[in-house]
Amino acid sequence: MNLLVVKRVLGLASIAAGLVAVAAPDRVARFLGLRFGPQAMSAFGAREIAAGAGLLSPVPPGPWFWMRAGGDLLDLTALARAIGRDNPRKKMAYAAFAAVAAIAVVDLAIAAHATANRREDDEAAA
Repeated sequence: MNLLVVKRVLGLASIAAGLVAVAAPDRVARFLGLRFGPQAMSAFGAREIAAGAGLLSPVPPGPWFWMRAGGDLLDLTALARAIGRDNPRKKMAYAAFAAVAAIAVVDLAIAAHATANRREDDEAAA
């Protein structure tokens, strides 16, 4: 696994997702059927942007991969609430939950790989 490539791809993806949540928090919340105010959704987006910026910075990516994995757990918790109640957008919430769960598995595997392979993690600091 080339952690340098992985960190750049995930960094850009995080920033893109974060920008959407920050730029249109009400639309994102409505789309998923979440009952969040714009401040909460913007905070989720800011977390994504921070993780992306960390991954694109010239430091070992391991801690930033763990930040993504932790963020995935927060996202799954929020989406589980959208699934577990009367939500007219429940199908969309289920789809988002499944997508985030798959991303979480990948993020956890990458974070564990970076932690177990410190030299490779250090080499990806470019």
